[in-house]
Amino acid sequence: MNRQTIIDELMRLNKSMTPTQSRVFADTMIAYTEASRDIAKNGAIVAHPRTGAPMENPYTKIMKIAGDGLSKRRILTGDLWDRLDEDEQEE
Repeated sequence: MNRQTIIDELMRLNKSMTPTQSRVFADTMIAYTEASRDIAKNGAIVAHPRTGAPMENPYTKIMKIAGDGLSKRRILTGDLWDRLDEDEQEE
């Protein structure tokens, strides 16, 4: 699912949402989804790229920040999360 599809759906579901708000929320949803996928694939602890030492997956911080931003807003998302999950399964 592309960014514009998410924005259009958010605008359809949330009549009082401005275009800027829908873009910010869509971008945050995408960032959260990408971070979640990376953590699911590589785990919360990964090897440092140069030293090989264990380190926290950098996407953990991105996922937390995006998740905090998403949870603070009362936005109707319909089935967008399910559709994003379906996109992941198709990849």
